[in-house]
Amino acid sequence: MRSALEPPAGARARRLPLGSAIAVALLFALAGCASGGSGVVHNSFFTIAYDPGSVRAAMSRAPLLVESYGSPAAGLTAETISQATVQALRQHGALWFPRNYTASAPDAGNGPYHLRIAYGVPKSFDRQRLCSSDMGPDALEKARGQDDDASTRALASFCRGETTLGTAEGAPASGAQVGSAAFSEFVGRLARAVMPRHNPERDDDCLFRVCD
Repeated sequence: MRSALEPPAGARARRLPLGSAIAVALLFALAGCASGGSGVVHNSFFTIAYDPGSVRAAMSRAPLLVESYGSPAAGLTAETISQATVQALRQHGALWFPRNYTASAPDAGNGPYHLRIAYGVPKSFDRQRLCSSDMGPDALEKARGQDDDASTRALASFCRGETTLGTAEGAPASGAQVGSAAFSEFVGRLARAVMPRHNPERDDDCLFRVCD
């Protein structure tokens, strides 16, 4: 599975004009600065099976199920985290999809997709496991080591059944309170990274322009 920034196998490098290269560099620099207030998303990966058109159609028919695991801070209930996550997605989720999210499996019905987000993730936890059927409330704790108590790692996986279509990883801003504007903006950024408008594995031109 390639990174969104990794060129396709066998692809020839293409040079951008100097002015365009400078503009692209400035764009990424500004994007990095803009993420500082609410947190940062530092990488994402996709498979060729991620089809934004099919996702848009599914979310037009029924809400997308959002499942939350772990906690970004101590003393929070699973219900509080789940509600804050869904509300953040409704406010800051991708504009290219209907902002139609739910934490209720009955409300989501039998939709093919679901989004899973985990907070306070131990460093040894494999993000590919997030879509698996054995993912549950205790999965993160079983992977937690002595150095993971203060982990701010957040993972998002976009799933079709147990198949991982895309993943994104980052961390909210230090001290961001669940339900705050900073927390909500970070969750939205994480979701936009894992559910982009274009799949870079399908669109080679995404290497040289913004395709989120």
